[in-house]
Amino acid sequence: MKHIEKSKLSTIALILLLAISVTLVAVPFATAQTPATVYPYPYINAVPNPVQVNQPVLFHVGSQYPANRPASGWYNLAVEITDPNGGITTITVPTTDLTGGTGVPFTPTMVGDYSVRTHFPEQVKDFSDSYTGPVGTVMEDAYSEPLTLVVQAEPIQYWPVQPLPQEYWTRPINGQIWEWATIAAPWYETILPTGSGVPSMNDPMRELNEYAPETGHILFREQLQMAGLAGGLGAHQYESGDAYEPKWAGSCILGGILFYNQFPSGGGTSVEQVVVAVDLHTGEELWRRTLTAPDGTEMRLSFGWQYYFEGFNYHGVFSYLVASVSSGYTGPTTYYMFDPFSGRFIFALEGIPSGNKFNGPNGEIFIYVVNKNAGTISLWNSTAAVMYGRTSVFEGSWLWGREGSTIDAANGISWTVTVPELPGLAGRSVYKARDGILLGANFARGSASPDPAQMWVIAVDNYNPENTELLWDITWSVPSPLLQISVEDVSLEEDLILVSTKQERTSYGFRLSTGEMIWGPTASRFYTDTWGHSSGNSWDIIASGYNKVIAGNYGGTVWCYDAQNGSVLWTYDIVDPYAELLHNNRWRFRPSFITNGKLYIENTEHNPEDPQHRGAPFICLDIETGENIWQLPFRQSEWSSTAIIGDSIIVAQNTYDQFLYAIGKGPSKTTVEAPLTAVTQGSSVIIRGTVMDISPGTNDPTIALRFPDGLPAVSDASMTDWMTYVWNQFTRPTNVEGVNVFVKIQDPNGDWYSETVTADANGVFSMMWDPSIVGEYHVTAMFEGTKSYFGSQATTTFGVDAAPATLGYSGPSADEIATRTINMLPPYPNVPTSEEIAADAAQRTINMLPPYPDCPATCPEMPAYLTIDLAVIVLVIVGILIGLYIIIKKQK
Repeated sequence: MKHIEKSKLSTIALILLLAISVTLVAVPFATAQTPATVYPYPYINAVPNPVQVNQPVLFHVGSQYPANRPASGWYNLAVEITDPNGGITTITVPTTDLTGGTGVPFTPTMVGDYSVRTHFPEQVKDFSDSYTGPVGTVMEDAYSEPLTLVVQAEPIQYWPVQPLPQEYWTRPINGQIWEWATIAAPWYETILPTGSGVPSMNDPMRELNEYAPETGHILFREQLQMAGLAGGLGAHQYESGDAYEPKWAGSCILGGILFYNQFPSGGGTSVEQVVVAVDLHTGEELWRRTLTAPDGTEMRLSFGWQYYFEGFNYHGVFSYLVASVSSGYTGPTTYYMFDPFSGRFIFALEGIPSGNKFNGPNGEIFIYVVNKNAGTISLWNSTAAVMYGRTSVFEGSWLWGREGSTIDAANGISWTVTVPELPGLAGRSVYKARDGILLGANFARGSASPDPAQMWVIAVDNYNPENTELLWDITWSVPSPLLQISVEDVSLEEDLILVSTKQERTSYGFRLSTGEMIWGPTASRFYTDTWGHSSGNSWDIIASGYNKVIAGNYGGTVWCYDAQNGSVLWTYDIVDPYAELLHNNRWRFRPSFITNGKLYIENTEHNPEDPQHRGAPFICLDIETGENIWQLPFRQSEWSSTAIIGDSIIVAQNTYDQFLYAIGKGPSKTTVEAPLTAVTQGSSVIIRGTVMDISPGTNDPTIALRFPDGLPAVSDASMTDWMTYVWNQFTRPTNVEGVNVFVKIQDPNGDWYSETVTADANGVFSMMWDPSIVGEYHVTAMFEGTKSYFGSQATTTFGVDAAPATLGYSGPSADEIATRTINMLPPYPNVPTSEEIAADAAQRTINMLPPYPDCPATCPEMPAYLTIDLAVIVLVIVGILIGLYIIIKKQK
């Protein structure tokens, strides 16, 4: 019975609970029949305010309430504008972002006061949040308070433009100096034209090197290993690092810092691995350490990565050193992310699919994953992988960083679409990939092309993937049997596909958008000009943004074609004047990169002779004319990283001595001095000084010991020979010219005098100058800089004293002597003529002579010297008397 009674009590309690719950549910349900209304509190602001007439202003408009997914924001807002004459204009506002606000531009055309306000139209919510309530809540129709926009004729003040640096500059760049972005490019990864991704020389960021070197001036160097002439074994050198023994691979530049692997890659993770970080501007080694994975594995640097994160609460660029570990050709990959500032492990992305990698607009890593058999294309997005499961009420409101995490990269697939034609397309899955383009072909380097040859392009829409489609599929007849053909490069900017042939050494241009052949074949190039090695290495590229194609290789001639019609614009022969090469009298080359109107090319070799052939050049050419701007005898390695550039500074390996050389515009130091004590008026002064190269590498003992008084700055024309003397111990050139110095002198009255002088090969300049005014002088020596150096200046002073008065009796003046002489003469009754004065003077002179004794017939003659002396005396006296006569006559 007790059990039954207990059961009844439980049943009654359950019924009561159910009744209460029904009541709780029924009450809000009944309330929901009448939707709640919320006043949206619309707002408006204007930037700038005041604004100059006919200049744009930005209205910031929206609701003080945020929106939430699935809504994209508040919609159909408008700005109502009343001009000074009372006219009304209404501007439709784009849908707001999830913060509830957005911006709309407007350009006022009248001077005076405008009145503006935001109209928020009534709309029903399709989302629920804690701010404005559940789905179905009505946001009321409302207007913001009016805002007065003052429009004036006078210009308004904007943040002053900071010009590009005219002095040697270093990192970090102050975040307020936006203008310097044009000289501060990173270098993420070296991708050669033979790869499927975008070649490094065509990465748009390469153009952010506005100060790219225009001479071969060296800032500093870093040694990789034992190198150069070994000694004891003839002329043989330490091994150079080619042919499967790369010494410098996986290098990158982030934030003005060079990162590279200290050791060769042959041993993988089974041997010690160390990454080195060097400041590109100071030459200072910042750190040297292993990149260690969470399980203790020592990693090798693969590439650098920077991503601009635009979150709900946070905005900024995150940078990483990436160690990439693959599980096989088609297997997944793991990216280990490390802090570039310290080398510390941050997080890992595990299970990244294989495919064609490129960077998105914010630096995000995109990978096209093509499954040709299934006919599908997927987009893997690094942002989607990192942010998976991290969004809260507002999309993307969480921060980016996930320190210490191992993230499942499989969650990074943003979308997958089916392309029905894909399984039937010929050839490999993808030959080349660009952002928005997948190109395939049924031919590849290293084997004869089928006839007909076939190419196809799929246009991919990353943001509206349903629009992805086969753009075209073409065939074309192969010019000759057994011809080896290769797609060399693809350019979205030039709308061009570049195809080259090995045996015939010709090129063809196809329109990327249509598949149409627009030019070709070109005239056959020199017999070894394309793909000299049996594996078919080729370095033909499209110079995107310059409307040019650069071709050539073993032939040693750089060919520049017009990208739109294939015509030859210029050629440049890289001649070896000493004929040390075995295969040609010209140096083989490959392009390193293109930036700021300059093409940088390097010499490499798959398996170079030992000792290495001398004089292999690293060259800078004007991409418009083919003119040689400068070159250095530095040989690169085909198996290591190509020369790279960041912050407008080149880093190039030189296999002759295994140094990494930083090449760029360097700092200088000017001195000037003058006499420390005052000079006497009427005296000249010597102004002298020096102009020295104070680049970071000049502090290296190997340089400082050879140049104890400093390294002289020399002219741009002398730079190549001077640099090889300074850094490579070549013979000192005899025709070195110094730099020009502008010397300014300010006199005590504030007037300026100037002169340009040239320093000598020791960096010394001097000039002699005659100051004419008593007082203190200020001297400024200005070295205005060259293509090799930033300018510098120095100031000194010197003084000029008045000439001192003569001490003691200085004797009578000429007038006094003449007056005294006249007064001594006896008075004449009448003023005699000049002839009478002369005769009288002669007679008086004779009378003053000592008497001679009477001489017999044998008396000796008067000595000749006495006769001459007497004649001179007479003439002098006659001259004086004539002068006195003239004076007396004037007085009368």
